[in-house]
Amino acid sequence: MRYSRAFTLIELLVTLAVLAIVMAIAAPSFTNLIQSNRTQTISNDLLGALQYARSEAVKRGAKVDICRRNGEVCANATDWGNGWLVKVNGGAVLRVWEAVGGRDTVTGPNETLTYRPNGLLVKADDAVDSTFTVAFANCTGKPQYTIALTATGRATSAKGTCP
Repeated sequence: MRYSRAFTLIELLVTLAVLAIVMAIAAPSFTNLIQSNRTQTISNDLLGALQYARSEAVKRGAKVDICRRNGEVCANATDWGNGWLVKVNGGAVLRVWEAVGGRDTVTGPNETLTYRPNGLLVKADDAVDSTFTVAFANCTGKPQYTIALTATGRATSAKGTCP
């Protein structure tokens, strides 16, 4: 009598059917996980840019700006989704961050933020702390990140949920 070690066609079809069902159930949660991670990455990039601008101001002993990007120049607008850049005040661009792309949104202060050589933040309106919000467009019930800046230049990030 001869024994076979291979799978039958029926066994392979049943396995593929079970795999297809599992993938159909897992795909929506995987999409949400990817979007959540993308939003967190953008938040971390912005937080890193703010910390970079502050450290460059202290290191260079000069004012350093971080602003919304419009090409290679600063532009005043609350939509920071086009990217941002760090530059020496009135001088050379130090680093550029690309547009966030996709369906993520980044909103922040309308004006350019400037760090003094001592690391403190110069703002047009010292009465209100500057905040950034990074979220998925139409993100009701999904995670959003808020980055708050104090007058001392310290940036903190907090995870919340979209209203």
